[in-house]
Amino acid sequence: MVSQTVWGPVNIKSGNSAYFTAQFIDANGYITVPSGCSITVTYTNTSNAAQTDTVTMTLNGDFFNGTWSSTSAAKGLANWSCFATGFSTASQTGQIRVIGP
Repeated sequence: MVSQTVWGPVNIKSGNSAYFTAQFIDANGYITVPSGCSITVTYTNTSNAAQTDTVTMTLNGDFFNGTWSSTSAAKGLANWSCFATGFSTASQTGQIRVIGP
């Protein structure tokens, strides 16, 4: 999984979705498949309250895939973190910038 933090936030228009794909590599550089994966997305919703959504990822081969909808998000930044099941530390983090239509 490649983090977008280095490049800055990825822009998506309000009401659209962000598609995530994750693949895990162990310390030796080999693909490893954990028992599960999820993405948490934290943002300010359209009611001006903090909200965190959890996207359960679906395994397809050795990749996990999932989609987050920005429908509830106010314009601004949304922070995401990717977690392998059983780990409390995120394997990757990044940002999404929700922009107007």
